[in-house]
Amino acid sequence: MKGQSSRILLLLAFLSASLTGGDSCYEPMDSDPYLYFSHKTAYQLIFNSKFKPVPYCRPTFVWMFIRSGTSYPNTNESLAIRQLHQFKDRVIKNHEERRNGNLCRHVLDSLKRWEFEVNPTSEDDISPQGRMDMQLLARRTKDKMSEVLVKEINKNTFKIYASEDRKVMNSAEEFSKTMFGDDFRYKVPIEKVQSNSSFIGLESCPKWTDAIQNSEASLFRKSPEYMDMVSQISKRLGFLENITDSIVQAMYESCRYNKALVIESYPAWCGLFTRQELQLLEYYEDLDYYYKYGYGSEINTKVGCPIAKELMGYLSAVAKNDSDRPSAVFRFGSSAGLLTTLLALEVAKDPVPLTHYNYHAQYRRQWRMSQVDPFSGNFAAVFYKCDQGDEENKVMFYLNEGVYDYPGCNVGLCSWKFIENKFRHYLRPDGCNDEVCRDRSRASGVRSAVWVVALIPIALAYLRV
Repeated sequence: MKGQSSRILLLLAFLSASLTGGDSCYEPMDSDPYLYFSHKTAYQLIFNSKFKPVPYCRPTFVWMFIRSGTSYPNTNESLAIRQLHQFKDRVIKNHEERRNGNLCRHVLDSLKRWEFEVNPTSEDDISPQGRMDMQLLARRTKDKMSEVLVKEINKNTFKIYASEDRKVMNSAEEFSKTMFGDDFRYKVPIEKVQSNSSFIGLESCPKWTDAIQNSEASLFRKSPEYMDMVSQISKRLGFLENITDSIVQAMYESCRYNKALVIESYPAWCGLFTRQELQLLEYYEDLDYYYKYGYGSEINTKVGCPIAKELMGYLSAVAKNDSDRPSAVFRFGSSAGLLTTLLALEVAKDPVPLTHYNYHAQYRRQWRMSQVDPFSGNFAAVFYKCDQGDEENKVMFYLNEGVYDYPGCNVGLCSWKFIENKFRHYLRPDGCNDEVCRDRSRASGVRSAVWVVALIPIALAYLRV
């Protein structure tokens, strides 16, 4: 029986090869396809749902930073993906007329069926999948933190902040509706983080643009590994000369957007990359973000400082049993906002910097955007009051709903004294330099409070990406 099955498989392989005009043809051979696409990875693929209550401890305060849910491509991305329709025709012609291609028949047929259009009015906005992301996240948060969230719902007990970006605001509304009910606007209105604050966007910051020029990511695109990938893909698609890198990037964008928007699908363009090529493209994206919003540039730590300062102010207030503080705070922002916050809190820090030449050595890197900053990515801090142990006050951090284990903590459960000492600099009045890129002469006043800096304008940490 086994021998008969083998003969059938060989026959199918022969027929497939003959259809493509070559001795063999390309098809994805991995039964478990690689689906980690850096910062555009579907949240459902990575979030950790194995939440367990902390023994002898009760949660008393929750703070969360939440990235917007799965969104549609922005205008530039849509334009690049739209051009793939013409490129697709060239690939088909290479196979069916020129007999140069190396794709198996069913792979080519899948590419023929591919269509991707986004209504211009929906570009860079939250998608139906993104709305579901927020609803499910809110439900799980509500279940896990029920002791905190049972209190009277009003604008004093709960705080919700969101930047003015459309997909961010829509994410906040979807989350709030599930968390607090359809009438949440009357109970806990969303407070907008104004973009016309005393901060300016990173793209307008000379210090930031200088720091990322000639970045490691651009050097990686010239590396032997990357150039070989472009060459192999070009041959696979039937081109005698290498296709442009912009086409490779458009193929990758289509692949990961299609997958994030329709979770159960396996997009046609994804099937044209090998597992190793997808990992290499993932590293390129991670490397790019490492220098734009991560540990690769010192200025990024200063950008994330106001959010870290806000969090530490809240935690300090809870430790002091301040009755005026809210029970929960939910902040909604962009990928850049989440990453600079994590950076300021020393999350996902690798001992060796990511560079264009150490790709193979960084296989187990902490700075892996698919695990740290997917669509709907989030970071939470929960303050616990405990009945046993050497200290009553404990703090636990959660990255994408999984426990984040800081070095020095006990399986994720941290002594408040340890956290207070670790980030003590954020509790000082001068803990943040809010003039990283600001023109001092044009700066407007910034409001402050004893236990919280929630009202500090922080639009810089919420810039659109």
